Amino acid sequence: MSADIERYEEVLNLAPIGCLLVEDGVIRKANPEAIETMGIPDERLVGVPLAELLVPEYEAACLELLRQAATDTDAVTRSESVRLARGLAPMELLARPLRADVVLVGVRSMANEHYYSAQAGGALTHDKVTGFPDHYHVLSQLHERLAAPNRKPLAIMCLWIDELPDMAQKYGNRAVHRVMREAGQRIQERLRGPDILGRFDDAGFLVMMSSDSTAEQLTEIAERLRAEVAFPVELDRGLVSFTTSVVVGSITTQRPSIERILALLEAAAHRAANSGGNRTDYLSV
Repeated sequence: MSADIERYEEVLNLAPIGCLLVEDGVIRKANPEAIETMGIPDERLVGVPLAELLVPEYEAACLELLRQAATDTDAVTRSESVRLARGLAPMELLARPLRADVVLVGVRSMANEHYYSAQAGGALTHDKVTGFPDHYHVLSQLHERLAAPNRKPLAIMCLWIDELPDMAQKYGNRAVHRVMREAGQRIQERLRGPDILGRFDDAGFLVMMSSDSTAEQLTEIAERLRAEVAFPVELDRGLVSFTTSVVVGSITTQRPSIERILALLEAAAHRAANSGGNRTDYLSV
């Protein structure tokens, strides 16, 4: 950290919230509140580009926030909601320029807001089309279960609507939304109370189940669910037909990372798409 940057340290010490000194996109100094809020040790913060600490989806927004703050002559505080790569924690970044290339970035946890949004099925945590937990909220729930010390048996299942792109082209987005809502409701009706269902991506749903079922039992459950979900949906006095693909797997005492699970699910989605869909796979986690 340059001597010129050090003169801004007092700003960090006086800040009432977690704050970072960011120079040319790189974190040069973090106050104790920022270290605690982000859950990342000082040695893993200082010298690291801020955007690289985020889920890739939010990197561009972070870079744009820093660019706007660094070039703002009116010293306006700008904000952006992001997710940390570490645990997918929801954060708000508040950026204010100190000089042309140095930005003061406040970091605020959005955990409480997300908690209450989850309780109410609100916009911060739930998909507006289906009403189920959105991509990052359901992944956060999965991360918590993977990190839990009790190591309870856990099974995951991902189900995709195979023909969604063609459906959108043929019938429009209204049909896509109708099919996704109906498919989600059909899955939900087959689940037990402790199970969690959420939106995985544009075409898919992710289910977390407390289950110690064998591979054969899980595959049978997935096959049956796939057939039950892929029932035509009524639209404008007609029927929209589609097929589904499912991948299911069991997570026991050996807990993989959330990154590995995502990579396996995405690979399964590509296999289903490349083979024409309408299939059930077992996931070897």
